[in-house]
Amino acid sequence: MTANPEDWAIDSNEAVEITLRSSAPKIFHPDCTYPIFGDAETIYGYKGLKVKLWYAPWDFRGYVKVSWREKISPSLGVEVQDVMGILQEYLPEGN
Repeated sequence: MTANPEDWAIDSNEAVEITLRSSAPKIFHPDCTYPIFGDAETIYGYKGLKVKLWYAPWDFRGYVKVSWREKISPSLGVEVQDVMGILQEYLPEGN
């Protein structure tokens, strides 16, 4: 049995949330994520995926949290993307 990949596709622009921490935090979703997640700007293998990136505006030290409601079983034929592995290529050490 295989799953429909589109059922397990998340728009990466909607899944990623960036917060600049301060006394008045700025929270936004990126306009584009294709340099990180590909031209389709899609992350496969999850439902309810949330990728939260918090940064301190004074030194841009950051924190990353990836969570999801459901992750597909690899036995169903849809490749699960390693979101943290992908992000590690773009984040400074210590994030």
